[in-house]
Amino acid sequence: MRLFRPQPRITLAVADEAAAIAGLYTRAWERHRGRLDERLISDQTPGADEVAAWLNGGFEVFTATLDGQLVGVVRCSFPTGTCLVDRMAVDPDRNSGGVGRVLAEHAIARARRAGVTKVWVQATPKLEEVVNLYRSLGFRESAHLRAHYWGEDVTLMELPL
Repeated sequence: MRLFRPQPRITLAVADEAAAIAGLYTRAWERHRGRLDERLISDQTPGADEVAAWLNGGFEVFTATLDGQLVGVVRCSFPTGTCLVDRMAVDPDRNSGGVGRVLAEHAIARARRAGVTKVWVQATPKLEEVVNLYRSLGFRESAHLRAHYWGEDVTLMELPL
């Protein structure tokens, strides 16, 4: 009997993982069809070529693995002395296992190491569990936007460091 939940291993993604990461995005967002606008789902499910382009520069992409299986991913960028954390996805079979929290905590720690003053995230309020996760990590809502390109409202959240 296991008394503790195994913790995912977080590593910096490499180009060879682009197809697997793209597949994870597809699996993670598929369950939201009918709940979220298709434009948002389409934007959040990049193909392997787009993921490979991220890995070639401008972004840091971190993966979470459990028992050698890809179970989560998050992307960080560092514009103008801040950190934007986006593109977080968790394998739907592992969604309640704390993988999202571990990824978000890793991204925040990475931002601290980079010496930035603020971390930004955005989420649609329809994904209440995501908004609640960020709140539990100390993020506060700073704006509500109508993202016409996604057909959804978006909550912009910030975490001062």
